[in-house]
Amino acid sequence: MAKNTGRYIDPSRARVTIAQWMTSWVESRFDLRASTLDRVKGVVRIHIIPTVGHPALADFSRLQAQQWASKLRATQSPGSVRKIVNVLSAVLQLAVDDGRLPANPAARLKLPKQIKTRKKFLPHEQVVALAEAIDAKPAGEGFGLLVLVLAYTGLRWGELSGLRVRDVDLVRGRLDVHSTMVEVNGYLQESTTKDYEERSIPVPEFILEQLSIHIEGKKPTDHVFVSSKSGAVLRNRTFRRGWFDDAAATIGIPGLTPHELRHTCASLAVSAGANVKALQRMLGHSSAKETLDTYSDPFDEDLDSVAVALNATAAPLSVGKLRAKRRDSVRAVASRAAKQAADLGFLGSPQSDSNRRPPLYKSGALAN
Repeated sequence: MAKNTGRYIDPSRARVTIAQWMTSWVESRFDLRASTLDRVKGVVRIHIIPTVGHPALADFSRLQAQQWASKLRATQSPGSVRKIVNVLSAVLQLAVDDGRLPANPAARLKLPKQIKTRKKFLPHEQVVALAEAIDAKPAGEGFGLLVLVLAYTGLRWGELSGLRVRDVDLVRGRLDVHSTMVEVNGYLQESTTKDYEERSIPVPEFILEQLSIHIEGKKPTDHVFVSSKSGAVLRNRTFRRGWFDDAAATIGIPGLTPHELRHTCASLAVSAGANVKALQRMLGHSSAKETLDTYSDPFDEDLDSVAVALNATAAPLSVGKLRAKRRDSVRAVASRAAKQAADLGFLGSPQSDSNRRPPLYKSGALAN
């Protein structure tokens, strides 16, 4: 009997092993994208089944779950620990929902805290320098434009590599994002965008002009950016090894990744005055909260400029005049109050000594 729900739990239904139940859970997750499911299967195969897959569901205690999670920390980062534990917790939660367990032993475990790392945001000058450095490399011509597209539209790498000529709307000045390229079992395949969120992204005119030249002569179904050697879909690691990493080091930013150009786009958009809802739609986030949580730094740094802009707008107008009038009004009230107090004898005249002694203490007043 489950004490928290009062529901009867048949002990025999919890004799299936975690590994067996894990297989059933994976087969039921038709809601996951192919790339996500591939990563989940990797977590199950590498981190869960070899270590905690053998006990029956009923024999796996909360203490065992906590000890297992703690051991993960020896080889995994805090973020990876959380992802692995979340998979096991989801599997065991299905067992609870299916009436096999009274409670989830992997829920609310004590996990290592994730340390927030400061994101890299490139200014306009460094973006241009990076693009020029890549264009200057052997067979790198055209990939400088790729850098500009990432830095000024905020596309994810999979969305960029899946971008086709038909997705470039030169009339409206937009990139229409309908799909993304994902890697499943080592092979690239086209899939729906993250969170199934299609979107239309505005493109700065100077990039649009270069894109129109770049796609000239291509068919609508051709990919915009492809490998210079094979003509196949451009992989992230191929681009990094061949051009990006060396170019980033050349301009003094070793360790930079293509994804950090997406962060750069967010920073440049905020500096240009984009509000959080506009940035959310541009980046394809599921909510404005996700945008704020991910890119709080640019918004925080932009607060000072907000105050400067408000002052520049309000000071010459009636707001500033009203403030001056209010200050003059306060002074007038204070002056009238001081005059009334003087008339009543509470205050001396402006020329008198405000610290003079009362009449009782005048010379000779107490003489006998």
